[in-house]
Amino acid sequence: MDDLTGNLVMVHPKLENDPVNRQAQVGIITSADLAKDEVYVGFGNSPLGLYSTNALLVLKPHNDLYQDILTNIKNMDTPDFKTLMEITILQEKGSVNSLRDAIELAATNERTLAYSTVSLQDKLGLVREESHQQQITAGVGR
Repeated sequence: MDDLTGNLVMVHPKLENDPVNRQAQVGIITSADLAKDEVYVGFGNSPLGLYSTNALLVLKPHNDLYQDILTNIKNMDTPDFKTLMEITILQEKGSVNSLRDAIELAATNERTLAYSTVSLQDKLGLVREESHQQQITAGVGR
């Protein structure tokens, strides 16, 4: 996740201050300067949007989302369950179009959005923590 260019993201639907008015729209990261918390997102022929990592949403990893769905099935409405399962099916396909469809499907309602996405900031934090843990573990084995 070091090079974010080309990753699909959704602008948080409740982002209050968005100069390009792209709330709940899916775009592609064109460049990022994480030290400054600046992420540029393209939306086709429209102007680029400049966002912080906490203003952008990404899908949870497929395996994590699938496991969460199975663990919490009793707490879900049937339509939400079906939507979340469809998202995992689209994730498995792995094509850009399928992933775009999955992110758009996640925004069907607030429950599915909250359940299936995480902020880019949180995802980057988790990746950094895992990398740090792997470095610690590698150092222990020597």
